[in-house]
Amino acid sequence: MLGRRLLCIGLVGAVLPLAGCAGRAADSASADLANGKQLFVQTCGGCHTLADAATLGTVGPNLDHAFQAARTKNGGDFEESTFFQITLDQMRLAAPPMPDYDSGPQKLPDQQLVDIAAYVASVAGEPPAQQDEQAAGGTTGGTTAPTTTSP
Repeated sequence: MLGRRLLCIGLVGAVLPLAGCAGRAADSASADLANGKQLFVQTCGGCHTLADAATLGTVGPNLDHAFQAARTKNGGDFEESTFFQITLDQMRLAAPPMPDYDSGPQKLPDQQLVDIAAYVASVAGEPPAQQDEQAAGGTTGGTTAPTTTSP
């Protein structure tokens, strides 16, 4: 358990200096969190676990575990804006096996990257009660994965 927390803090510490190096400033003010959740489920949920999105991916890191410790006072009590920038930079500067959403055939428009990053930053690592409060306030678009209907 302690090892996982130290790994998480190390990951955040390693990525944090890169946050301003992506060459493009972005903030989450224009983000559509409901769209970010839907996009996350469609493009990221197959690899990443995220409780709020009801995804159980096993290839990439569990995003709740990755950010949980950093949200605590002992873990640095990082701001949501830090999680947003880390997530956005990871999508823009992806290392295999993560797809490169910033260029190539899987490229997503910048606004979609912002939507996903803002959504993840708003819920990853939050206690379930906090996620429920955010959902009730309409900030995450709910706590279950969107359903699809067959034609």
